[in-house]
Amino acid sequence: MAVSEKTYIRFVCFKTVGRQRSRLGLFAAIHEAVESEHAESWAIVEARSQSSWFNASLALPESFSTGGQKGYGQPGLSWFKPSATEHIRRMHALKIALEACGIHVEVLTTRDPGVIVWQDEHQVVAEPRGRTF
Repeated sequence: MAVSEKTYIRFVCFKTVGRQRSRLGLFAAIHEAVESEHAESWAIVEARSQSSWFNASLALPESFSTGGQKGYGQPGLSWFKPSATEHIRRMHALKIALEACGIHVEVLTTRDPGVIVWQDEHQVVAEPRGRTF
């Protein structure tokens, strides 16, 4: 998939809690994938390998919200910057591994992730502007 130099990218999967479906980041899905009865051994190895690389190579955001008025800001979402090509390549590898474990992954793109509340060289955390990603 060709991504514009101004397009941010996010990888998500879905988890059903009760009757409600919610989006889950891929890192949160790794444990589920490894515990899945559908997990293939190569996929478990790949998911763990990618997880280790990201733990060493990607900063944890310092903030996920501006707090809004009176501290009620909408939680921000993490997006990869278009320039984070190695990180995006590795996320695609993680996507393949998770899907081999039975976890469907969607790739979301946007040119406007919202109000940026934190960023580093590879990623931004942004509060969506009235949209749901």
